[in-house]
Amino acid sequence: EEENAPVVAKDITFVLDVSGSMAGEKLDKAKEALAFCVNNLNSADRFNLVRFSTEARTLFDDLETASKPNVQEALSFIEDLKPIGGTNIDEALEKALSAKTRPDRPYFVVFITDGKPTVGITEEDALLKKVKQSNTNNIRIFTFGIGEDLNTHLLDKITEATRAFRSYILPSEDIEVKISNFYTKINSPALTDVKLSFGRSVSVYEVYPQDLGDLFRGSALTVMGRYKTYGNPKASVILEGKVNGVQKRYTYDLTFADNDTKNEFIPPLWAARAIGYYLDQIRLHGEDKELVDEVVRLAK
Repeated sequence: EEENAPVVAKDITFVLDVSGSMAGEKLDKAKEALAFCVNNLNSADRFNLVRFSTEARTLFDDLETASKPNVQEALSFIEDLKPIGGTNIDEALEKALSAKTRPDRPYFVVFITDGKPTVGITEEDALLKKVKQSNTNNIRIFTFGIGEDLNTHLLDKITEATRAFRSYILPSEDIEVKISNFYTKINSPALTDVKLSFGRSVSVYEVYPQDLGDLFRGSALTVMGRYKTYGNPKASVILEGKVNGVQKRYTYDLTFADNDTKNEFIPPLWAARAIGYYLDQIRLHGEDKELVDEVVRLAK
C-alpha cells in the first residue's frame, strides 16, 4: 500500500425506496443511514439523491459537488421523506443511470429497497436489460434489500451486472449500522477496475473472485486460485488499476512454491471460495448438473 496514495474522487447517487411498506422504523433508520453517508462525502465527490415510490424524484437535476450548501440541502431532502405509494424500481434506476458521469472517476449507486417492483416496468429481464444498456464500465450498483418481500434474484443480477455487491438486511437487523458500515468501507476508493495478471513461468487458473472490481482504502482484497509452475518457481504478479482516471501498474516478484505444507490451511479456503462462486452461479442461472456435481465434489 502506498501510504500517501490519493483517494479516488467518486460520483455517487443514493436511491431510497419510500413506498408505503417502508413506513415506521425501516424508513427512519434508512434516513439516518443516508444522512450519515451524505455527511461523510469527500469534498472532491459529486452526488445526488433519488427517492422513489409510485414515481421517482431526484434532489438535483444532475450530480452536484459535495459542497456545504449542497450537503445541507440533501439533509433537508432526506428529513422530508415520507412513505407512500408503490415501488417503481424502473424509474428509480432510470434516474440513477441517466447521470452525466465522467470516465476518470467511478460511479457508485447505493440502491435501497424493501420490495418487489410494482409500478412501471416490473419484468425482471426488461429491468436488467435497461441496466446493461445504460451501464458504463465504471458504474457499480450496490443493492440493499430490506426485509423479506424482495425480488432477491433481480437485486443479485443488477449487482452482478455492475461488478458490485449486495447485502440483505433482516427485520431484526439494524439498517443504519449495516449501511453506514458499508459506506465507510467504500467511501475512499484507492484503486478502481483492479486486474491481476501473472508472468509466463506460472499458469494460474480457477481464480476467485473472477471480477476484482475496486480496492478501497483500509480494506483487503483477497484473491485465491490454483497454479502450476514449469520448472521455474519465480514469477511476477502484476496488479493494475486506475487512480483518478490514470492507469497504474505495480509489479511484485514472487516465488510460487512447488511443495509447501506450511500453508496447508489455504486449499480448504480456496475450495470454500470456489463453492461460493458455483452456488452464486446456480442461484443466478439455475441448477446446471455440472455445477451441482462440482459443488458436491469440492465439498467432499
